[in-house]
This record gives sequence, C-alpha cells and structure tokens, in this order.
Amino acid sequence: MAQAKLRGSSGADAPKILRIGIIQGEKIVEERLVRKRENVTVGQSAKNTFVVPASNALPRSFTLFELTPQGYALNFSDGMDGRVSLGDSVVALPALRQAGKAEKKNGLYHLVLSDRSRGKIVIGDVKVLFQFVAPPPVQPRPQLPASVRSSTLQNLDWMLVWVLAASFLTHFAFVIYLRNVDFPRKPDIEELPDRFAQLIVPKHVEEKKVEEKKAEDPNAEKKKAERQAANSQKAAATPKVQKTAAEKAAEDAARRAALEQKIQATGALKILGAKGEGGALADLLKQGDVSGDAGKVFGQVGGVSVGGETGGNIRGKGTGGTGSAKGGGSLMASGPGNVSSGAAVGEHAVRGNVKASSAPIDVDGTLDPSILVKEIRSHLGAITACYESGLKRNPNLSGKIQLRFEISAIGKVTSATIENDTMKDDDVASCIKSRVLTWRLPAPTGGTAQFSYPFIFQASK
Repeated sequence: MAQAKLRGSSGADAPKILRIGIIQGEKIVEERLVRKRENVTVGQSAKNTFVVPASNALPRSFTLFELTPQGYALNFSDGMDGRVSLGDSVVALPALRQAGKAEKKNGLYHLVLSDRSRGKIVIGDVKVLFQFVAPPPVQPRPQLPASVRSSTLQNLDWMLVWVLAASFLTHFAFVIYLRNVDFPRKPDIEELPDRFAQLIVPKHVEEKKVEEKKAEDPNAEKKKAERQAANSQKAAATPKVQKTAAEKAAEDAARRAALEQKIQATGALKILGAKGEGGALADLLKQGDVSGDAGKVFGQVGGVSVGGETGGNIRGKGTGGTGSAKGGGSLMASGPGNVSSGAAVGEHAVRGNVKASSAPIDVDGTLDPSILVKEIRSHLGAITACYESGLKRNPNLSGKIQLRFEISAIGKVTSATIENDTMKDDDVASCIKSRVLTWRLPAPTGGTAQFSYPFIFQASK
C-alpha cells in the first residue's frame, strides 16, 4: 500500500509520523513523536527507542514498528494482544493471526499499516498506544533578547589580553635575536694543551701601569729635557777627535794582549798554560800517561799545593806562601772583552707517550668495543697533557693507570675510578679523572654501562 501524505498547516505536503505512548500501571510513563522515519524498537536494552521493564514476552531488543518500502509495518508475536484500526474496522491481533491477514516471517507476524492506522499493543503489563499524526512545526530554541545577550568580545579581560600580547611579542623578538647572534665557540680543553698555552696581558693593564708611572714623577719630563740640554752643551764644548781605522785596530790588539797575560797569570790557568820541557803540564803528562805526582807538580807553582776538604776551599802549603781557592768569578778578566759566565739554561721540553689498549676490559653487551676504542683514542690529547705536566716535575715518571668508566644512557661519563695505578702520582691521576668526566662517549642501548680501560705512560727520549 502506497503511503499517503497529509497537507500541513503551512501548505506543504509532509508524511505523517508515529506518535507513541507507553502505559504502565494505568499511567502514561512516556510519550514521544518519532520525527525520524526509522525502525522503532522496545525492550530492556538502553539502546532501544523505548525502554520497557523486564518481561518474558520480549527479548532485550524487539523491533515493534519496522520501516519498509510500503511504509511502517507492525511486528507482533503469539504472546502479544491488542487491537489495530485498519480503515473503518478495528481488528484484534488474535483475529488477524487466524484470518491470515498478517504475514508470518521467522516466527513473527508482519502487518503493513496505513497513515490512518492506530491501535493498542499489550505486552505483558505494558501497553503501547500508537497513531499516525501530521508533524507539528519544530519549536525554535528559546533565546534571550539581543539587548541582554553578550558577545565573546564583551566577556574578554582586555588587560590580560594586552599583557599576554606584549609578553608574546617580547619573547618572540628575544628568540629571533638569539638565533641571529654569532656566539664565539668555546675551545675544548683537548684542543689547547698546556704546552701551547700563553699568558695574555690585557691592554688596559699595561696602559694603567704607564699612567701610574707618569703620575709617580710629575717632573720627569722636565728633568729629561734638562739632561738632554746638558749633554748637548758638553758635546759642543768637547772637540771631536776622529780616529783612523789603523789606530782602532792597534788599540784592540793591545787590549787583547793584556787580557791574555792576565788570564795566563791566574791560578791554575798559569799551570795549564805553561809550555816547554820544564813546564808543569809536561811533567804531569810525561811519557803520555799520568804517572807523575800531581801534588808535587802543583806545589812547584807560586805557593799552590793540593789542599784538604776543609770548608770547601782549597788551601795549599807550597813553597813561597799560602793561598786559598776562590769561586769561579775570580777567573773573570776585567777590561774590554770581558768573559761572561754564559747564558741561562732554558726549560727542557718534555714529551710524553701515552699508549691506549686495543680493546676495553669487562665491556657490557650494550656497547660496541670498536667504536668505544675509537672514541677514547680521539681524547688521548687530554690524557697526554696531564702526563706531560707530571713529567715537568719528574722526568722519570712512567707507569700504567687503569680506569673504570660508568656511562649514562645519553653517553655522558658519570663516574671514573682508578682500579690500578703503578705510576703513583696523585696530581696526574686527579688531572686524568677530571678530564675523563668531561667526555661524551657512544650511548649504550640498555641504560647505563661500565667498562675498564688501561693507559700506559712512557716519556719520549
């Protein structure tokens, strides 16, 4: 049966909708207009269109009104009772089952309804009333007048908005500034060994010293000018004597001859400088060996003899007088061409050799030994610097140090302890531990890890 349509109050054709009421204990507990054309279910489940109390006549969900291409159809079973209006007649459900007007499918009776059908279905102690009605107009949602309603902008706290905007702009500008600043990179301690370090004196310190020196003597410039004037007057009053090259050469030759004589006549140098068969040096080294008596030889020369070890001085008892030995400064000749005592000896450069093991000891399975050895050898510069600082104090310093490393999950060395130390130098060991704690090695794959690693130290010849 084709579904009929009813003209509404608005003049537009619209299909009728179901109006369903649930009665329990002679009271209407629920009434609803089913505006959406879909199946209507009843039962105990909360997902049903209508939830009814427990009843043996219904499962948890039962499709009471089924939507078909011909319209709504009523489904009922043998345990249900009620009456349905079909056109101008009212028929009871048992009569419909007996007359065969309801089609039976899967144990249920299926009755197609028209837009004028209405009825009552009894399911246990629950009664379901239904009828088809024209859909009433949808009531608009109640709203407050425009003069009373407030907008979103009116509800904002503008003081807070301005503070947040200013804070955001300030932080954003600061981030842009930091990204554009070229910060100088701090050199690593391994890139600057101790032997390459230099003392840099700030320029302002030197300028400060010069200013202090000037402030100490305010008349220094005046005195300097007076000295220059006096020297110029003295130079003008003294006649200049031009010496020829021959005269200068003669003076130099005479000065050197006098210096040689003074040196030959000084103590032991006189003995060593003696010539001829009768000289002391000839007697001492006679026949190519040292067979003569050195005491007698030295006793023949100007009161010099072999002395004892009293007071650290050499005192003689030879013929002709007594004497005492002087320090090395007494051998220095005076006059032009003085013999100096020599330049100061500079600091001896030291070089240390550090040998690293080819494989670590007691390595966890979470670390790759080959990568670990490569990383440690790249940091040997810091270990060598600590060893060379110890060689400056003790050139014979050598030995072996075995360290136990503990690495965190991100590869940072969190602990470094000495397991074996044959070098026995606390300063070098402390330096090595402090350098090792700044290393970053390959991160382990299962949390923290530990391993041991030996270093062998030997001074380069």
